[in-house]
Amino acid sequence: MSHDNDFPENHDALRTRTHARPRPAKKPLAAQEEQRIPARRADEHAYPAEALSRSSEPRTPRAQVPTDSRAPHVQASAEQRMPTSRKPIDSHARRTHAPGEPRPSRNQTPVAQTSTSRPQKTVFAIAGACVALALVLFGVVHWQSTRPIDIMVNGQELQLPRTATVNDAFEAAGSPATAGNMLDIDGELLQEGSGTAYTATLDGHELDPTAAADTPLDGHTSIDFANGVDIEEPSNVAENQSIPHGVQDVGHGPLHIVTQKGQDGSGTIKTGQVSGKQQVIEVTSDPVDTIMKRCYPDTQGEKVVALTFDDGPWDDTNELLDVLRDNGAKATFFTVGNRISGNGADTVKREVAEGHQVATHTWDHAAGDGQSVNLSYMSAEQQREEVTKGFQAIEDATGQKPSFVMRAPGGNFPTEVWSNVEDLVVADIGWDVDTTDWKRPEASRIAAELMRITPGDIVLMHDGGGNRENTIEGLRIALPKLVQDGWKFVTIDELMKYPTKDS
Repeated sequence: MSHDNDFPENHDALRTRTHARPRPAKKPLAAQEEQRIPARRADEHAYPAEALSRSSEPRTPRAQVPTDSRAPHVQASAEQRMPTSRKPIDSHARRTHAPGEPRPSRNQTPVAQTSTSRPQKTVFAIAGACVALALVLFGVVHWQSTRPIDIMVNGQELQLPRTATVNDAFEAAGSPATAGNMLDIDGELLQEGSGTAYTATLDGHELDPTAAADTPLDGHTSIDFANGVDIEEPSNVAENQSIPHGVQDVGHGPLHIVTQKGQDGSGTIKTGQVSGKQQVIEVTSDPVDTIMKRCYPDTQGEKVVALTFDDGPWDDTNELLDVLRDNGAKATFFTVGNRISGNGADTVKREVAEGHQVATHTWDHAAGDGQSVNLSYMSAEQQREEVTKGFQAIEDATGQKPSFVMRAPGGNFPTEVWSNVEDLVVADIGWDVDTTDWKRPEASRIAAELMRITPGDIVLMHDGGGNRENTIEGLRIALPKLVQDGWKFVTIDELMKYPTKDS
């Protein structure tokens, strides 16, 4: 039941006050929103300065109107001005505080409630823009790196990948050049095609052949290829190394005598890793060469001759010794070492006892690799073994050091063999007169060869290697005549005591 009818005077007074109060102008919606929700500050804990200043302004007091006596149209106007999202505030409600929690001060400014939806959207937008930019940059870089290049190769225009190198261009052009060769340290051809693959000139600048292959082509316009260059084999250089001395083979004649002992020098040596050749770069001390002189004994007309017999001892050797003894002739026996055993040793002892000279004709006449005729076919180690074992066999049989002269099988004693065994022998003995008894001619022919000797001659005959009856018979024919003519038959050691001459 309304009380307005009971108190009409109050109703008239209320209407008069209500219509007398001016209605505030309606603000735009944006201004209302700004006033209702203050803008956030950086710290998200305070109102904007504008809000604070507005709250500190003095307000015009309003007349208190009882709610229940307000006119209906006034209430409706108030409800229209109130935002629909704003909830009524219960001014009488009290907040319950937990024990120990500080109670808010009555004058404390309330903290604004901030929203997080708008910052999150900003972060997502920035991140999305960064990803998009990165994708664009990646695409540009990828396009630049994969885009082909145009380049002139030996006058021919080719299109190659941007990552192409000089070697890629060489292969794409069909390898338009020939590789160089590898040479040894002396400049001799060692390996064909093992030099640099090509010579490359990039935009007019010649590239280092050893590093040209991996040079990138991007940014260049032309490349020309020419044939590769020769290179020298890899080598090692060492100081204070022995410099081997050489051997000088000089003159002509049956006596091969060492007139000067060799001595190694020292210095810096380069050795080829592929060829094994050595080259002297610097000499610290000079080597001294061995001089092997080929010469003739100079008997100055004296009728002196040296008879020599090879390949014994043999079954016929003792009969030959009888002929020499009967004619007072001395001889030199070049024995084969592996023949000195059993009866052979006794024969050698007899030779020494009767004043003959025993020297070596090697251990087994250069059998095996030497093909029984040439020491130079054998290895250096085998050559030395042939000589040392031959001398040792004589010493074992006679009990005394042999004469260190020798005769090489087949008379083959080249410089390389001599330089290998020069420390083992003092002379190699050849011959002037070959009776060819090794062909087993008639005894008369052997005797005829003996009868044409000259002073200082060295005569070649054999007491081993087969039947030597014709050799023995030829001696029986010739020796008495020669002795009667005043000829003297001596050993090699005795002949070498005479002076020498070149011819």
